Amino acid sequence: MDSRRAEELAAVLRELREQAGITQEELADRSGLSIRTISDLERGRTTTPQRRSIELLADALCVDGDSLEQLQQAARRRSVAQCPACSARWQLDELVRREKHG
Repeated sequence: MDSRRAEELAAVLRELREQAGITQEELADRSGLSIRTISDLERGRTTTPQRRSIELLADALCVDGDSLEQLQQAARRRSVAQCPACSARWQLDELVRREKHG
């Protein structure tokens, strides 16, 4: 896992949380994830975030549009290199999402 990619997701998540004006603890409460998980993601210590965790974070931060895409891409870049099947699932999910919305 490339540490540069871990730092990218960390920066995106931290920026979105700060824009929402909430603490890590509040994000943990809203998302159902642990404070430790949030902290590890924001410090680039989590190398393979689960897709469901990213979805929960996006919902908790009420992000959509470009912000959602930025978060998903930062997380996806990390998992694609490690798991081609994960990449295929992300691509399929996005295709289905596009069909539903537009």
